[in-house]
Amino acid sequence: MAQATGAMSASGMYVGVSTDNSTWVDASGYATSVEISGGDRQTGTVFTFDGDYPILKAGKRDAMTVTIRYVFTESSAQAYAKAKTAYEAGTAFYVRWSPGGGDAGEIGYTTGSGYIKNPPYAVGDAASGEPILCETQVECAYVTAAAIGTAGW
Repeated sequence: MAQATGAMSASGMYVGVSTDNSTWVDASGYATSVEISGGDRQTGTVFTFDGDYPILKAGKRDAMTVTIRYVFTESSAQAYAKAKTAYEAGTAFYVRWSPGGGDAGEIGYTTGSGYIKNPPYAVGDAASGEPILCETQVECAYVTAAAIGTAGW
């Protein structure tokens, strides 16, 4: 098999956040990483007296947690303020991202309606000169992938 030639770097990724899945805040200039955990599909096995291998079946998927890290600012229009408001109110929060940068035809990922699990408040270390980063963990039932420019994007 030939080596891949279309590899991508995450350095130009688009990241957006929303509290209504309609109005999106472009967090690309603030976001530093996007990670997913969870979403494991339940599986089950059973053995019978006849045969050496189990009968294997697939079940439902667990919830996913999408974690975004971003630079803290006090602007009420940026990602931190949106995450803080949704966390404190216990209201829906959405995340979407596109590894290619968000141009039409590229693949984009969008969470279903989720909730912020952790306090997104700014913290820091006095000995560090690094910018303050915040982390938001959004628990959602699913993530969908679609070509940008189609329904959902």
